[in-house]
Amino acid sequence: MGKSDKRSGCGCCGGGIFGSIGAVIAALLSWNVNHSIFWALAHAFLSWFYVIYHWFNYGKLLP
Repeated sequence: MGKSDKRSGCGCCGGGIFGSIGAVIAALLSWNVNHSIFWALAHAFLSWFYVIYHWFNYGKLLP
């Protein structure tokens, strides 16, 4: 077992710093629109997918 068990991913949808930032932005955008903790958590899980959807739908990236 000489190999390192490092997980590598793109970091866009739940891994690394970009996934974390995307989750926070998605949760903030969702809270701004829905005022619901459930939807904020669901959209944070989807992270960048929801951020891009929100940008196309509402025309603004940050609340």
